Amino acid sequence: MRKYRVAGLVVAALLVLHALATPSAQAESHPTGGEEKMADTGSDGGPMVGGVEPVGTENDLHLVNLARFAVTEHNKKANALLEYEKLVKVKRQVVAGTMYYFTIEVKEGGANKLYEAKVWEKPWMDFKELQEFKPVEEASSNA
Repeated sequence: MRKYRVAGLVVAALLVLHALATPSAQAESHPTGGEEKMADTGSDGGPMVGGVEPVGTENDLHLVNLARFAVTEHNKKANALLEYEKLVKVKRQVVAGTMYYFTIEVKEGGANKLYEAKVWEKPWMDFKELQEFKPVEEASSNA
């Protein structure tokens, strides 16, 4: 008898979890714009997978280190001598890991210039890769 009672409780708990995780249940509980809110964030309130969002912490040491990594990798690949100056803007996109979109100020031949960089990171695999690195002028003229 006790075995059936425990099984019934487990089934009930699973049904409650399913109801909470189902998007239609959340949209019904928020009849005014519930679906719009879900587009901005994941169901746990964190970033939505695939959505690009601004990250307002240009002074974050981890982000600064990734931006410096981007400049160093670009210098290796292009045999360039850019010097990192500062991180101007950061956006991120949750993918299989995180794709960071940086706007970086660098010193190039004595002049300060802006570059855009894309860095893909999977911290649990100790993986980071520079995907793209180009001047801001080139990036805006291609759009």
